[in-house]
Order: sequence, then C-alpha cells, then structure tokens
Amino acid sequence: MPSAEKKPKKKEQPRQQTKGKPKIRLSIVIPYYNAKEYTDELLDILAKQIIKGVEVILVDDGSIMPYETKYKGWIKVIRKENGGCASARNVGINKAAGDYISFIDADDMVPDYFIEKILEKTKEKPYDVIDFSWRSLSSEGAQFNRVVTSDDKWLPNPSVCTRAFKRSFIGDNRFNEYKDTTEDEDFSRKVGFLDHSKDFIHGSISEYMYFYRTAVTNSKSKRFRQGLMKTKRITYYYPVVTKNMTALLEEIKKEDEHNEVWLLTNKCEIPELKRYCQIAKPFKLWTHYLRGEHYAGATVITPPLKSDVVVYVELTNPVGGIGTFIYNFCSVMHDKVDIIVLHDRMDPAQVKRLEKLVRVVKNEPSISITCDTIICNRLFDKIPAGVTYKKSVQINHACKLPYLIPQRDYNVNVSQAAKDSWGSLASDAIVIHNIVNPEPTKKILKLVSATRMGCSDKGQNDNRFRKLAQMLDKSGIPWLWLNFSDKPLRDAPPRFINMKPELSIQNYIKEATYLVQLSDEESFSYSIVEALSLKTPVICTNMPVISEIGVVDGVNAHVVPYSLDFDVKTLLEVPEFEYTYDNTEAIEKWMEIFKAEPIEKPKKELSDVVNVVVVKGYYDIQLQATLKTNQTLAMRRERALQLANRKPRPLVRILEG
Repeated sequence: MPSAEKKPKKKEQPRQQTKGKPKIRLSIVIPYYNAKEYTDELLDILAKQIIKGVEVILVDDGSIMPYETKYKGWIKVIRKENGGCASARNVGINKAAGDYISFIDADDMVPDYFIEKILEKTKEKPYDVIDFSWRSLSSEGAQFNRVVTSDDKWLPNPSVCTRAFKRSFIGDNRFNEYKDTTEDEDFSRKVGFLDHSKDFIHGSISEYMYFYRTAVTNSKSKRFRQGLMKTKRITYYYPVVTKNMTALLEEIKKEDEHNEVWLLTNKCEIPELKRYCQIAKPFKLWTHYLRGEHYAGATVITPPLKSDVVVYVELTNPVGGIGTFIYNFCSVMHDKVDIIVLHDRMDPAQVKRLEKLVRVVKNEPSISITCDTIICNRLFDKIPAGVTYKKSVQINHACKLPYLIPQRDYNVNVSQAAKDSWGSLASDAIVIHNIVNPEPTKKILKLVSATRMGCSDKGQNDNRFRKLAQMLDKSGIPWLWLNFSDKPLRDAPPRFINMKPELSIQNYIKEATYLVQLSDEESFSYSIVEALSLKTPVICTNMPVISEIGVVDGVNAHVVPYSLDFDVKTLLEVPEFEYTYDNTEAIEKWMEIFKAEPIEKPKKELSDVVNVVVVKGYYDIQLQATLKTNQTLAMRRERALQLANRKPRPLVRILEG
C-alpha cells in the first residue's frame, strides 16, 4: 500500500485560467436522465454550499423533457443526445475546468458540508484520489455502510461517486461508452485508483459524504443482474492461468470492450490480465455467462431476450454487402422497431459499430430469443433452434446461384434484376431495395501538411505526426491526412498518405479541415500563412514565430503543446475566422534594398577561418554538401561556433591551433 506521504512522479502543471475569472478548484459532474424530482432536491442542497471556485456541470443525456433549473451562474446545463451515463460523464470531464472533479448521480444525495470538506482536504496535500465514507440514504432496499477513517484506509468499491479526483490524475482516461453499466469498474482499472501498488497520493474523508438511493425502482444495478442491460457479466474459471494462455488474454481483451469480466483463479501468471478484468480467488457469484472450466460456485442467470425483429446471419466478412445491409437496416430502423442482430461469426469491427445502435448477440446453445419477425440473410442460413418467431423472412442478396431459395413466410429480393435472374423460383418474391444511409456518423478531419520528414531542423515533428494520428484513432475520430514531402514519413499510420511534392498545394489546403505544422520551430512557415489566407485553420505547436504571423489559439488555430498533451476531441470544434496577410510592408522594405547603393564589405581576415571536425554526419545547407562523421574541413569561425554550440547535440567540434 503506498504511503500517504508519497509524492507524485510528475510535477503538476498549473491549469490555465481565463483572465478575469476565478480559479476553479472543484468541478462537480452530474449525469442526468429523467430524474427531475431527485435532482431538484440535490441541487437545493448544493446551492447552499456554492462558493467562488466551484462549478456544477449537469449533463442532460437526452431526457424526455429537457432539464431546467431555477439556479443560474454556478451551474452549467448541457443537453446531448442519449448515449448513456458513461457518455454524459465524459462530456462533463471534457467541459470541467476544476483542479479536482467529483461525480454525483442525479438520483443520489450529498450532505450540506460536501463541498466544504472536499476543499478543506485538497488544501492538506496534492491528493490524487480522495475516498469518501458513504452509506444508504434510507432504510429501504439493500443497506450499505462504508467508513474510511484515515488516509491509509481505502474503499474497496470502484464507484467514482464516492471519490474526488485530481484532474491531472484522470488525464486522458475516459469512461467506456460502449458499456451501459459497470463503467465505474472499467474506469477504475484504466485510472488505477484501486491498485494499491501504484505510486499516487491517496486521502480519505471520514465523514459521510455520499448517500445512495438503494430503493430506487428498476435501478440500473437491478436491471443489470436481470440481464436487461446491453452489458453482461462474463465469468471465466481456471484453477491456474499459465503464461502460455495467450488466447485467453486476447479473448478477455475483446470481451472487456463491452462487458464486465471476472476471472476466478487460484494463480494467475499473466499480470496484464488485471487491466482487462477483475481477478479474484474463487467465490460464489452470479453471472450471465460462465466460461473456462466448470465451476459449481457460479449462479448463471440467463438473460431473457425479446425483440420485435431478429436479424440473423451465420457469417459476415470484414467488408461485404450483407454486413453493409445489416448496418444500414439497423441505423434507419432501430428507432422504429426493437432489433437484435444474431450471429455465429461476425467481424469484431462490424460488431462494435452495430452495438451503438442495437443489441448484438452471439448465437450459442444457451441463447433463447422470442421475436415477432426473424430475417435471414444468407441462402444457407438455418434459423437457430433457440429463436421463437411468428414470421420468417428470407432476403436474397444475389443473382441466381446454384442453391434453392429456403421456404419462408416472405421471400425478399433486393432488386428486380435479382428476382428476374431466379425465374420461376422467385415468382412469389417481393422486391424491396436495400436501405441506404449515406449520412456520415462522424465528421472526418481532412488534414494537410507540407513538412519535410526526417530533418533535424524539424525536431520531433515526425514523432508528433505519428502520436497525433494515434490520439485521433484512440478517440474514435475519423481522419485522412495528406503530407506533401520529398521524403515519406517512415512507419506511417493508416490513412496517412505520403504525397509527392507539388509546386502548389493551395487547392488541397483550401479543402482541408486543418493545415498541420508540428515542428520544434520554423523561421516563417509558408504553409501556415497560406492556410490562414485561405481561411483554413491550423493545428500547430507553440513555435515562437506563430504570433508574428497572426496565429491566435482558439480563433484561427489549435495551438498544442510540444508534448501533444491535450484533449484531441477539441479538434472537432473547427474555428471560423477572417484573416488577411498584407505584403505592402515587405514590398516596401525590399524596394529600399533594391534602390540603395551597394555596401562595401570588409575583407575577411585569415583568423576568421578555423578548422573543424564533423561530430555527426549531416547535410550542410550553406556548403550544399553532405559532411561525414570525423571529416575535417575549414569553416568560417561564426558558422563553426553556431554548429559547435547547437542544441541538443553539436554537429562539429572546433580544432585548436
């Protein structure tokens, strides 16, 4: 267990505050969905405690009636499309300006000293995590009572509502939006606040700071146990997990993206597994699915599945017409009928995008589904034995093949041409054209850059390009990046296209979302000025030159730190601006030079020349030659001193005498 006296590994950088506004010390994030009566009561308690430096962010997650409150100023109400508690909390984190963040669920309660105690505690030490004592709000329902009496006492439960977090400790971690429950447990493993071996500063508040309404009808925890949530509990049992069970690691990784995963074992030789599941000695627990070896201590609760429509396919390819049909059908029809997509084998990427719309279920012997209509998508699909239905539909996605068309209640062909190709075999078929959904689900960032790769004067530019691409992928932001250079970026990420140089790329810049320039420094940067002149905003590092050429963070650019430590989702907020670059002054200064009399230059003395040896081979721009390591040559003293004192590494060494 780490000592409460341990210091953080990294010195926290002070947060930037808007000039004239007070520093925000605490942000309280409340995800809200159709709980007005409880939430009004909660805000009445908070209103009595609000002081300067405290903000409340309530995220209305697409409630039937938009949430309205009588309170103003200290509370921000943000309304968004329904995406679940995890999505709402992530919006709150992204908008929070506080040094510390706490979470309160809209139907729970806190005491009238909640804010005071947190702020007092944060003054003692730079705690990364502060645990709260908590209990049930009333005598109804399940009863809980957890007390932490000192900083070296920890809460065992993963709930984020019973803690306050330093914003820098959360970092880039966010809640898993694919899970509609147990997102706290997933978050705890990402951030690591339950891992006693991690090096961070832990504190506790002994007073009761949080009260759960455990008697809420139809609560999320109850629906989760009943199997009514998309997220399910999957339990693996193995007496011993050995190092060679790498297939188990990969399987649990995939399951953890969408489900709560437990691993019950007496010994685990794969430490990495603790990042993707909860590991415990065997004990009695309930689960929806039991995998691995037989375990008598598990109570299996088979989730009841009902839907209006089951879309069944035995197999989908990573790319193909049937996979596209299923996705488009679900994207347009999911708000009209309840849909389950049932499959035996489906590409994980297909599953991932479908699960944002409908329930996706892998066909297993234990699966039992009741529906009104089942739709089969391949001619050789056999309706699974576990599906009870009233009507069956066979879709024919192909022109005539050497198969018979299965007999269903409805035979649907996707075109008249397909129906005609089958002749009399499709005489009773209905023609229904495929549903098309051309609307993009996310904005694609079109990035353009014109940066030479592998050049020492660009510093860490190449690595920043790769890191920005990884950040976009991690955040699920679609992107396409064209870079015009005589040298390609090595190990280029997918969708980063190395383009050959062109004399002018202004047409590409004009059509881009952003012009990207991530060098350590530039003396001018034509590409930035061209982009701003074409009203294309830029993503650039905080190079000294940018203010000189008119770059203004948040107005016509996203100016990012050299470390790229920033919220990449802010790039979705594309600036609109006016910008004019005036050549008048430059022209006048050039004309002064052109009209002036020649300046008589003093002759260079021999003492101005020194001998140097090349420390590290490089291409010398002034000499227009490639110099090799250990090569000796004569050089002007001024130039030699410049190269000998170059940071971080010198290129030459001056030879004495």
